[in-house]
Amino acid sequence: MCLTGSGQMRRIDYYLVRTVGATMALALVALVGILTIFTFLEQIEDMENNYDLLAVMMYCLYSIPRVFYEIIPYAALIGCLAGLGLLASSSELVVMRSVGVSTWSISMSAMKPALVLVVMGLLLGEYILPDVERQARNDRIEARSDDADIAPFYGFWYREGDVFMHFDEVSQSGLLGGISHYEFDQNDRLKRTLFADRAVFHDVRENERYWLMEGVTITEFGGDRIETRELTSIEWRTRLEPDLLSTEILVQPDRMSLRELRAKITYMKAQGLNSQRFELGFWQKLLQPLATIALVLVAISFVFGPLRESTMGMRVVAGLIVGILFKFVQDLLSPASLVYGFPPVVAVLIPIALCLVAGYVLLRRAG
Repeated sequence: MCLTGSGQMRRIDYYLVRTVGATMALALVALVGILTIFTFLEQIEDMENNYDLLAVMMYCLYSIPRVFYEIIPYAALIGCLAGLGLLASSSELVVMRSVGVSTWSISMSAMKPALVLVVMGLLLGEYILPDVERQARNDRIEARSDDADIAPFYGFWYREGDVFMHFDEVSQSGLLGGISHYEFDQNDRLKRTLFADRAVFHDVRENERYWLMEGVTITEFGGDRIETRELTSIEWRTRLEPDLLSTEILVQPDRMSLRELRAKITYMKAQGLNSQRFELGFWQKLLQPLATIALVLVAISFVFGPLRESTMGMRVVAGLIVGILFKFVQDLLSPASLVYGFPPVVAVLIPIALCLVAGYVLLRRAG
């Protein structure tokens, strides 16, 4: 028999949200702290040149948004297990259910703090993480190297239309070194090459943005004729600007914003390039909120089901095991989608769907 009125239900809901929210926040702070310490210890081994202790500490500080964003689903899982576990250990959940509060009502209340974390994650991942991640990696590269080159050891390849480009050196400030262009015709025959010593980006006005190449050699291939020209300088107008270059080199797809990923995928498809790596990053970011909800549902079902009589330590361990398994399946399927060519969205959805189904079944059995 239901003995709760609307006022009592609101108080119970507030109590559940406050308790579960506090344990989720505690789990979030603890995981961020632990992983930041691990990052610090890892970076100490890479100290060289100007990458000293202060630079390492700054890198770790810049890494906090990335760590925060990545562990949101797992903090929600462990925090929900701990929060509802506290209430279960003190028999408060039993009292709530005995006065007419359903399992699903308790579940909805426990979901609310997770939804707050989801919104925080979406805002962080879209507006803060890409810029901070780019700055962190750029500062690290500049401090460890003798120059401001952010390109990989083997240089950086890029394609725009029928032109394949390679840069030996790339600076985030707008300086390229060792530039090579290879332009092909519709029959995939080489028709033009361009080599330049360096290029400097000029941002005069919004509609006046270009690279000024210096020490340029252009070779035209036309039938049996080969014509070579040497120029002191030449303007190169392209959509490839310093910010785009630094994002391409420094920021991994799953740490780009959704709008950056969408633009990159559209561009690569228009150029006939394989965009699966960026599609995988796009779906991972877009579906992270659903992954958080799925893991919280599993946590709730465990508290009302298999872990009803367990200790707090056992619940936390169970949460860690579920989180590790979820991460393992994600990390297994994600590269598999790139190797075997099945849609990246399927790779991202499978572990989420497994958690949703398992959580729903266990919760139904618990009543």
